[in-house]
Amino acid sequence: MPLGIYFTSLVLPAFRTKKHAGGARETGIGVHAKESSTTTTTAFASRKENASKNEDVHRREHAEQVGIVVAMYAFLISAIFIFPPFFLFFAPFEWIKYLFLFYVAWYFVLDRDACEKGTRFLSWTRRLPFWRLAAGYFPVRLHKSADLDPSKNYIFGYHPHGVISVGALLTFASEATGFGVAFPGIDVRLLTLSVNFFFPFTREVLMALGINSVTRSSVEKNLLRVSGKKNDDDEGNTNEEQQPRGNAVVIVVGGANEAMDAHPGTAILTLAKRKGFVRLALKTGASLVPVFAFGENDIFDQVENPEGGVLRAFQKRVKSLIGITPPAFYGRSLSRGVLRRFFGKRGVLPKRQSIEVVFGKPLEIKEKPFGNDPIPEDVVNTYHREYVDALRNLYESHRKSFHRMKRSDSFEDFASRQKKMQPIRFK
Repeated sequence: MPLGIYFTSLVLPAFRTKKHAGGARETGIGVHAKESSTTTTTAFASRKENASKNEDVHRREHAEQVGIVVAMYAFLISAIFIFPPFFLFFAPFEWIKYLFLFYVAWYFVLDRDACEKGTRFLSWTRRLPFWRLAAGYFPVRLHKSADLDPSKNYIFGYHPHGVISVGALLTFASEATGFGVAFPGIDVRLLTLSVNFFFPFTREVLMALGINSVTRSSVEKNLLRVSGKKNDDDEGNTNEEQQPRGNAVVIVVGGANEAMDAHPGTAILTLAKRKGFVRLALKTGASLVPVFAFGENDIFDQVENPEGGVLRAFQKRVKSLIGITPPAFYGRSLSRGVLRRFFGKRGVLPKRQSIEVVFGKPLEIKEKPFGNDPIPEDVVNTYHREYVDALRNLYESHRKSFHRMKRSDSFEDFASRQKKMQPIRFK
């Protein structure tokens, strides 16, 4: 509660509309000016008033965007550190504690695999207005290279992981960037680490947004899921089993390992030995679609963690224990407050750098789905090589244009970053 009040006090002034005292001065000038200049003075005053209104609108919108980002941080921190001890030790009634324990026992014993089935998805949660505000903070934008056939299934490979994969969340788990409009008929499910579904309440929010665990079983169940809707070409074939179509999953292929290499101006991808998603495509017959998010690595800075260093060794050790890498990252701070005085411009908020999510052309699987049959390794290597080449071409075709884009309120110099921009590299 104290932290909530503190952050609210920092954001609140940006919502206030400033009153400009220039009106009286402008009126006074109009009285003493010559008649010939009356029209010019009135037009100048009108332009000044419109500029003032636009500034106030921009200020309020910026405050809303910052407030949404802070609220998302607050929810995640609360779900992990505050909700469990509150319900266990500080609940005002004893029955609340037992109800909470029953809920935890239920989802660990009976509902643990729900995050692999695509169940409890509520499509309206992706259309909530605050997703648009959250995307506008950076902003996050979607760019497509080709249409997707809704009669086929797809595996989207999202690159790079970044620190927390903001672009993936806002693109695939919300309609903030217009995924449904760009690719109609595609039912997409973003996949994340299973450990994220261990936290009470958070798991319900994730599943409502259509986010599932990134396991082999989850990929197969979501790709082979048959919707209740009947397709036009199924008319007259009521006796035949309807085929799964229009299903898609998103795999952040680099995972936690790639997060350790998420430094601004770099594109170091953990992909050279990652072939599991290719095997799943061959097994299910789903097409592969490379997706690169320009700017995903730019919204946070990381403490230098070279290979062989102490920090990198610690991060790898933590990952081996819990599956999550703790990146030593920092971004920007709020524009005022105690934290600003102590740490300056550095803080935990992401920097306002655009994230351009570019979709490549789908890589069709020419072989019939292997199903449970063994998949020849040379076939896996061939499609993996084609995917890597397609991703490299996608990156090289767009990096110059997207990394030259600039925001007027950005602290970063995109021109200097363009000079430092490294070629894509696979590990």
